Amino acid sequence: MNERRILALLKTGQVAFRYPLKVHFAAVEGTGDFGVSVPKRLFKRAVKRNLLKRRVREAFRLNAARLGERRYDIFIYYVGKEVADYERIDKSLAQILDDLAAR
Repeated sequence: MNERRILALLKTGQVAFRYPLKVHFAAVEGTGDFGVSVPKRLFKRAVKRNLLKRRVREAFRLNAARLGERRYDIFIYYVGKEVADYERIDKSLAQILDDLAAR
């Protein structure tokens, strides 16, 4: 996801929140795009940021089918102050994607 699309999504998209994830999304025609951000000011070590990004990407990969045929630009922002385990991230993301599918 490039910077232009991220900024447009943050400006005009809708927001869903389930701790520790904040998701910005917008319905699109064609193929959707996906991005993840873990802030450096919360996690100074790149090892922790990369761990969280891997966990979020894997949770999205396994739960993307919940969206069905709908296509979205999705940007996930990690807002938790501690490193959450995979089960917590997976549960939060699954709830958010279920909400998106119901819209």
